[in-house]
Amino acid sequence: MIDAIVTLGNLSPPSHTFPSDHIYFYPTRQPNADRPDIANLYSPGDLTITQVWASEHVNAGFADYNVILQPCETITVMFYHASTLNPSVFGNTTDFTNWHLDNEYSTGGEIYRVWSKDYNIEVKAGDLLGTVGGNPGQWAMDIGVYDENYYAASVANPQRWEKSRYLHALCPLSLYEPGPVLDTLLSLVDRDAVEGEVLPCGSVMQDIPGTAQGCWFLFGINDTYPEDLHLALVRSNIHPASAALSVGNSVPNLQSAVYYFTPRDAGFLNRDFKDITPDGNIYGFQVSGFNGIIIVSMPDSETLYMEALPGASTESTTWSFTSNKVVFVR
Repeated sequence: MIDAIVTLGNLSPPSHTFPSDHIYFYPTRQPNADRPDIANLYSPGDLTITQVWASEHVNAGFADYNVILQPCETITVMFYHASTLNPSVFGNTTDFTNWHLDNEYSTGGEIYRVWSKDYNIEVKAGDLLGTVGGNPGQWAMDIGVYDENYYAASVANPQRWEKSRYLHALCPLSLYEPGPVLDTLLSLVDRDAVEGEVLPCGSVMQDIPGTAQGCWFLFGINDTYPEDLHLALVRSNIHPASAALSVGNSVPNLQSAVYYFTPRDAGFLNRDFKDITPDGNIYGFQVSGFNGIIIVSMPDSETLYMEALPGASTESTTWSFTSNKVVFVR
């Protein structure tokens, strides 16, 4: 019932401008369907359920659930977007009378209520937790694993992420023991082969301090979430040979989207992000989806300028910043 798995580092701005810290399981779906097929969700190991979050879609009349489980105190496993939960494990999860209302908001013509409830339930590997799929427009179940004892090795500004799980994200596939289950999962991963890569996991934190590569934050914004206003200059999680500009909503004349190109190791056009440093030069990117050039420059190791130049040529001597320049910082 699983059609494909998308690795860590997925880009979907503006909501996921930064590389995602979880993987995606896509259930099968029927032609022209508005929702995926329903599949059972089982516990992947002996775990303790500690909390459930429910997102109630008031107008649409359904809810989806995030389940938090722990094998030990420092490791957290999160299943996002379960469509139903097994009542023999969780009890009645369609009535939120005894749940805590954490948030209520409206967007896109829908009203959302976010509820939470604490649990302390032990489950065994293979226990039925519920189902995924079947909800309109929710095409994947997300799985995240976070270890408080693990820290990403290369981070330009660790203090920025202190309140986030982002730096603690692990590849869920790395926790499976070798065998037929892991082999089946690996066969479903949508990612080009990378020399020396043991598992096709993708990458979350891709910062290279002192260069343009990695996550950038709109000047004046301290929070890492929401990601709508920020920027990531990283590699594609599906085609790692391609560089990706994941652009939020802050750059005039440039729609929020992912813009790909094949990086070069010389010159000022389509230069690899890791080679762009505070050297006084302006670098430009010619990408599909934008008729012009996107330019960047680093005045110092913690700051990056970006501007979209509609209709600009590939001749670097013609590039210059205007009042539309946007400032991003680490």
